[in-house]
Amino acid sequence: MTTRVDASFVIAFDGESHRILRDGVVVIEGNTIVHVGKSYSGQADEVIDARGKMVIPGFINLHAHITQSPLSMGMKEDMPRGARIPGSGTLSANPWVPEDWMGEAMARSSVYELLKSGVTTLVELGAPDWLGYRESVDIIGGLGIRTYMSAGYRSGVRVEGELSHDNDMGFKQMENALRYQRELEGSHDDRMRFILYPRTADLVSPELFRETMRVAEERALPVETHAAQFYGELRDIKKLYGVDPITYLHDLGVLKPRTILGHVIYVTSHQEIGETVDAPELDLIAGGGSTVAHCPYVFARVGRALESYSKYMDRGVNIGLGTDIFPQDMLNEMRWGAILSKVIDCDSVAGTAPDLFNSATVYGANALGRRDLGRIEVGAKADIVFIDLNTVRMSPIRDPIRNLVYGATSQDVDRVIIDGKTVVIRGVVVGMDERLMARDLQRIGEHFIDAIPGRNREGKRAEDISPFSYNEWDA
Repeated sequence: MTTRVDASFVIAFDGESHRILRDGVVVIEGNTIVHVGKSYSGQADEVIDARGKMVIPGFINLHAHITQSPLSMGMKEDMPRGARIPGSGTLSANPWVPEDWMGEAMARSSVYELLKSGVTTLVELGAPDWLGYRESVDIIGGLGIRTYMSAGYRSGVRVEGELSHDNDMGFKQMENALRYQRELEGSHDDRMRFILYPRTADLVSPELFRETMRVAEERALPVETHAAQFYGELRDIKKLYGVDPITYLHDLGVLKPRTILGHVIYVTSHQEIGETVDAPELDLIAGGGSTVAHCPYVFARVGRALESYSKYMDRGVNIGLGTDIFPQDMLNEMRWGAILSKVIDCDSVAGTAPDLFNSATVYGANALGRRDLGRIEVGAKADIVFIDLNTVRMSPIRDPIRNLVYGATSQDVDRVIIDGKTVVIRGVVVGMDERLMARDLQRIGEHFIDAIPGRNREGKRAEDISPFSYNEWDA
């Protein structure tokens, strides 16, 4: 089937960069873009009138934990830095383990949010030891979003705060992950692929990292790990190996073109470390061709920021964007990425709208080695998003990309097409009921809160750990 889209603006790709095409035409045949231009003389089975709308490439979310989101909403915000919610993480000594349906419900609601904010490709950093993994894979795949699924593994264990490694455990977990890879790679019409996920730089041994990179090369798989995300991680890696986390990964051969590093906030020039001025680690990342998955909002919430987006870009580091936990909203991440860059650099032209738009599209695609994603050009996958320009937030229109980054919300996303199929139309996600999902999330949240006293030695309740914003009034 051939579909012609007539739009007021198309953000087209000229082979090197995005371009603004006024009154443009995009033609889709099956799941592939076959024409981009000012006009089209061929026949079309369907014509979509997108006048009054801007057509953009779908966003690529390089870093998310959708089967764990939004568990800590209403608790984690405004908590002191370093404070923890007992049992909230998969690496906790006594973690809260949801029933399978809960993980599936969190995955479903997260995909709903992602689709509503224009995300067409997702990298999900999953925890198969924590919930119904196979069921979540089928739910995510069935909702139509293009996904790089993972199954995390680690060798690191902590006993009374001291870090050591259990390689037997780590290699068993990795083999389990590779079993999932064999099962799901290429499923759901090839929208479901696999990414290796050694969880964090400090919790994966040198031996396990080396095996990861061997398998990645053998199977042509991308790799993602958390790196330099906390000060404690830097301290532990320096204690064990005598170098910072990024140099540690470089020395192990991890910094490759299809390696994604989650966050990379604590390089040695960060104000909380202050060991160097120029952060030599950035040259190692750029030299290896690796990508930083920048998740600005989740870290801004706890008083941390990348120092800085523009500095990393100027040093040649490829930067993509991710949502991490909640909210799963890429429009929000673009805006926070731009604003925080300006604040950190004290410079109004740092972190510009096109910079962040590139990070959400073509730079994310490059990280995955996908020349067919993140751009509207002939031969690319038909993963496109329609933005309604006839809203107060998007008016008046002069530069549509600035309006998008600094003003748009998910309410302005009118239609989303993934792999040639419409998954959002007139702002409604096909086949999903937001009220039912909200009801399920409320049940999960209450179950999680009720379990907290049994997850800490002192028996503290949620309100003891994270008091309400205001006291309740029994007037």
